[in-house]
Amino acid sequence: MHVAFLYTLEANVALFRPYINRYLGQADVTISHHVNEALLQQAIELGEVAEVTESVQDAVKQLSANGADWVICTCSSIGDMAEQTPNIQALVTRVDRPMAMKATTYKKVLVLAALESTIQPTMALLEQCGQEQQQAPVIETAIVPNAWSSFTSGDITTYAKVIADYINRISGFDAIILAQASMAPALEHDITTTTPVLTSPALCLTHIADKLAQAKHST
Repeated sequence: MHVAFLYTLEANVALFRPYINRYLGQADVTISHHVNEALLQQAIELGEVAEVTESVQDAVKQLSANGADWVICTCSSIGDMAEQTPNIQALVTRVDRPMAMKATTYKKVLVLAALESTIQPTMALLEQCGQEQQQAPVIETAIVPNAWSSFTSGDITTYAKVIADYINRISGFDAIILAQASMAPALEHDITTTTPVLTSPALCLTHIADKLAQAKHST
């Protein structure tokens, strides 16, 4: 089994490695990492248009053609486009799908993002997952002010701390989901809220490990 991780942020390669080592370290699986930052830049500038969709799906097709059995799109902004890639043998999963499936089991959920372009794709995914599970949670959204500028300037520590501070001021929700994988390190700071905070890297890697274990036991 060859699992290929598609990134639109170079920094996320280092973010995902500990999760991959933890959940897939003992698995009989080949891991590869592929960065294409232009895909996110296109999505931010143009939105979900045909040109962006074509670029995303061409990248996924290339990974499949190069032998990937399972492509994990780690970027929430382009996740749906990646999953809709036609005429390939590889399975494609967006990183936030397992998180969204879990989030829809709560009654009132806050979607927290640092980048506005992530909100619409995340909301669409939550609606889809809710329909699949016959759940209809109340969902609200918020953008963490001044967070993304810290990330783009390379100050990842401040980026995570700004998000953590914002999380600690939230109340009135049954769960908070961090819409972008890059937001996960916020949980390494002093989180005082008792509200569950869901992040995509850990939940996605758990999902992959479970599926690989099931496949192994069925053979």
